[in-house]
Amino acid sequence: MTDIAGSVAVITGGGSGVGRAIALEGARQGARGVVIADIEAGPAEEAAAEVREAGAAAIAVQADVSERAAVEALAARAYEEFGEVNLLFNNAGVSKRNPIAEAPDEDWDWITSVDLMGPMYGIYAFVPRMREQDGPGHIINTASVSGLVARQNVNGIYTSIKHGLVGVSAVLHDELAPEGIVVSCWCPGGMLTNMRDSGRNRQERFGGAYPEEPRPVAREPNPMTVDDVAKRVLAAVRENRLYIFSHPHTRPTVEAYYRQILDDFEAGERIAAELG
Repeated sequence: MTDIAGSVAVITGGGSGVGRAIALEGARQGARGVVIADIEAGPAEEAAAEVREAGAAAIAVQADVSERAAVEALAARAYEEFGEVNLLFNNAGVSKRNPIAEAPDEDWDWITSVDLMGPMYGIYAFVPRMREQDGPGHIINTASVSGLVARQNVNGIYTSIKHGLVGVSAVLHDELAPEGIVVSCWCPGGMLTNMRDSGRNRQERFGGAYPEEPRPVAREPNPMTVDDVAKRVLAAVRENRLYIFSHPHTRPTVEAYYRQILDDFEAGERIAAELG
């Protein structure tokens, strides 16, 4: 079991949306320290102030997770302030709508750098420090149900990269388990967050900022606020779950997808038997 009470948490993408909600819920559940990391300094500072009002010590760190040096500096600052980090939420993410066959290189580079390499830089920076600390360590990577189910949609790069993060999480889980460091992979469904306007912060080396029209989110069978989602995530973290599912209505979609894989596997077995 991972205790939230008394823990120190670092949350990337913590200045808004579900990252902010997790920070606040962690404070309400007794976390002693929270580090809010975000590419936007203002929202990070505001979130840290709210966390302090909720009862936990908190600092804000402006960090671009697509830069390894920035994530290393984040880790150094967190350990300087609190001495240990028990919960690392690799939560920052971006998305851009375009089919895979039409996606330009800079979109692949941008989304890969934030959504896959961002968590990897967190792993590189925090795992060595977690190995040296006395307290427990737990890494939570924010993937997506899209990281489990590939289907035709307009977020082809995002879906592809989240598949990669699911794989990273599963392998890392087995690698670090003997050392007592827990790894979880959170696979949420749709949520109303600022990621739908993440283009406002796209770095110049990836083509610069771009305006994006607000897009409606398909109505969820059981709509949840980010506060509700945060409670579910932390409950699963306490149970040390490898996979965290906060949106249970997505189960039929996941089951149907893997049923297709098993059907094709059975076809492969039949073909092998027929050909000898």
